[in-house]
Amino acid sequence: MSMDHREAAGLLADRVLQTETEMIGLEEAFGRILGEDITAQENVPSFDRSPYDGYAFRALDTNEASEEHPVTLEVIENIRAGQMPELEVTEGRAVRLMTGAPVPYGADAICKYEDTEFTEGSVTIRRSFRSGDNIVTAGEDIKKGTTVAKKGYPVDAGLSGTLASLGQLSVRVFKIPVAGILTTGDEVTDPEKVPGPGKIRDSNRYSIAAALKNIGIDTVFLGHAPDTTEGIAALIREGEKRCDVIISTGGVSVGDYDLVPEAMEECGYEILTRGVSMKPGMACAYGIKNGRLMLGLSGNPASSLTNLQCVCYPALKKLRGCAIFEHQILRFKLEGDILKAGGKGTRFVRGRSVARNGELCLEAARSQGNVVISSAVSCDVYGILSGVSAPVKSGTYIDGFFI
Repeated sequence: MSMDHREAAGLLADRVLQTETEMIGLEEAFGRILGEDITAQENVPSFDRSPYDGYAFRALDTNEASEEHPVTLEVIENIRAGQMPELEVTEGRAVRLMTGAPVPYGADAICKYEDTEFTEGSVTIRRSFRSGDNIVTAGEDIKKGTTVAKKGYPVDAGLSGTLASLGQLSVRVFKIPVAGILTTGDEVTDPEKVPGPGKIRDSNRYSIAAALKNIGIDTVFLGHAPDTTEGIAALIREGEKRCDVIISTGGVSVGDYDLVPEAMEECGYEILTRGVSMKPGMACAYGIKNGRLMLGLSGNPASSLTNLQCVCYPALKKLRGCAIFEHQILRFKLEGDILKAGGKGTRFVRGRSVARNGELCLEAARSQGNVVISSAVSCDVYGILSGVSAPVKSGTYIDGFFI
């Protein structure tokens, strides 16, 4: 019996095991998923410093300063960024310092260069300051002991810079999962060949591989199996030697030559479901063996891609280590009529996202058929129509998610 797509997605995510972790260099880590929390082992910055060119002094010395009664202080030192102060700031004295320079001992306030009047040996200040004014204190960016990033989140540009500022040039991340792809069907032929009578080119291999790479999963092609249980099982066993997940296309319906579920069972997989109540992509067979998923998808090009992205993506993202792996549901304004809705099940509407007049819109692809893979070109979003049997008019607001 077909399973609801949300139940199927949750079941797959519950049963899949995440990959192991490894340490890699920071330069290689962009886009990888953190395998542990990152805790700061030091303050950033590690010292009090100036946010701009200016003068450092005791705030107490400016208590009575005003436009009518300015205060003039003796300049005792010039400090560049990267240069440590040598003199202590005492009563009536100041230090000139550049952006990023350490604040000298005794000083507790800074005035911008352009807000002063100065000579080679003095600076005049025309307002009062409080202790701490215009000082970037040690740990203002990152305080020692704070958690700066959580396990399960990607290494992005901000985290890369943060880790470098902490001197952490290696990071623990989840290993990149490898998906083994196999295709089935006597009618399927190599894309490089001109198809003979009754033959079709194997497009699924390429669309599935691209969709997996889009979410950070590497792929290997295990080969094309004829319509025999033995041939399919042989490729499954080959995939088990080197892959974290196995994905097949074709052979999952209820015909005489739909032998993928039988081959899965022969290889020791527990069948989790046969079919999901959705269009396109209803025909499928999902299995599990020692935490390794096998996803048997339809042979119809758009059906296999839709099932992979709408039902299997969450489990595959969890496999990769992602803390947030479920689809994030948003509201879209539909652009284009949908003549065939989902009926009792759910129809997933392929489309392109666009912002118009402050609203998030979904431009529905010209065709939503099971075999029309060309309608998925440039699509980055799916709309969700559940329990809707009547046509859906353009301008209707529907739920959807990005892929």
